[in-house]
Amino acid sequence: MLNQQSKIFISGASDGLGKAISLEIAKRTTCKLALCGRNEAKLKKVLKDIQDINPEMEVLVAAFDATDETACQQFADHVLNAFGNIDILVNNAGANLRKSKVEDIRIDELKNMFSLNCVASLIFIQKFLPKMKENKEGLILDILSSVCLANIENMAAYTASKQAMNAIHKILVKEVQKDNIKVSGIYPGGINTNFREIERKDYLEPDKLARVIVDVMELDDGVVHDLVLRPMVENNF
Repeated sequence: MLNQQSKIFISGASDGLGKAISLEIAKRTTCKLALCGRNEAKLKKVLKDIQDINPEMEVLVAAFDATDETACQQFADHVLNAFGNIDILVNNAGANLRKSKVEDIRIDELKNMFSLNCVASLIFIQKFLPKMKENKEGLILDILSSVCLANIENMAAYTASKQAMNAIHKILVKEVQKDNIKVSGIYPGGINTNFREIERKDYLEPDKLARVIVDVMELDDGVVHDLVLRPMVENNF
């Protein structure tokens, strides 16, 4: 499905896996990209890196907090006005704000994680899905987490927010199949990104993970429903 005519939207693109996916796409083809992330300086660096790799790429960028529903909607509208539609949506924005026991979960942090890990992705789906249905083609790629597949102590708040998105994702797979729209769920384990305070060389490298995810985008004659990728060091399954 990924080709020179593709119009792709990636959230959480200023660093980590979102950045890696953006750069991997630029290495493979010239297409149109819309990227959003929280950190403006990092997002500008991603834009420069993309242009260095592939100067022909047309890229829209916007820096905002994805927990801001209005900002999400406004950027999505801007992208639709500029591109007309989105062929591939990558819902990547997300974070685990704090590990804690259930009894110590802060309600404000729980709400924030639901906004970031679930509501923002739902907003982007609702914005871009109508044109996908009209065109009878599209790919929605939800970056979920292996926490959806296990019950890990001190991870209840993050797991709850990701499981909420996972439920929406699973039902969406069935609802849009008749419209020829593919919906793929990616369930990574630990990733060695800059968001970690301590480097984890034994975790998945974002560049390598990005190559697998972009392979999913290039699949023309089928669909990947669920893809689980774990570092060998993990045993929480």
